[in-house]
Amino acid sequence: MGLISHQLEEVGIATVGISTAKDITEAVRMPRAAFLDFPQGFTTGKPKDTKLSKEILKSALKLVDTSVDEILMDLEFSWSKNDEWKDSVFRVTSDGQAADNRLTRSADPQYQNDQDSKEAQVSHKDGECLVCIGIDY
Repeated sequence: MGLISHQLEEVGIATVGISTAKDITEAVRMPRAAFLDFPQGFTTGKPKDTKLSKEILKSALKLVDTSVDEILMDLEFSWSKNDEWKDSVFRVTSDGQAADNRLTRSADPQYQNDQDSKEAQVSHKDGECLVCIGIDY
């Protein structure tokens, strides 16, 4: 989403992202983003909690009116009364710290297999994907 947001911003369309992966959002440097310390996949809150979802969206959208510079704002919503939910999401080390065992990040495009890589390069060689113009494959 960060790459798309940069392209949209260049043509004058303001964007706001909501992320549950702070390190990825920081690396992409989205123009305006809000971080939510929730499990992956629950970017706008718990299922069927429309009140929470609306509050999250309203908080994030305030960035459009208040920020012209790059910003990553922490949203102050809580998934639960404590952080025990993280124990089922992150591996916990012997000293009680959460360990991030995801793959290291890379600035290079990554594909699921060689065929995906070949198809992406062919489809973008002449810049026919307007969103991706300027991305160096």
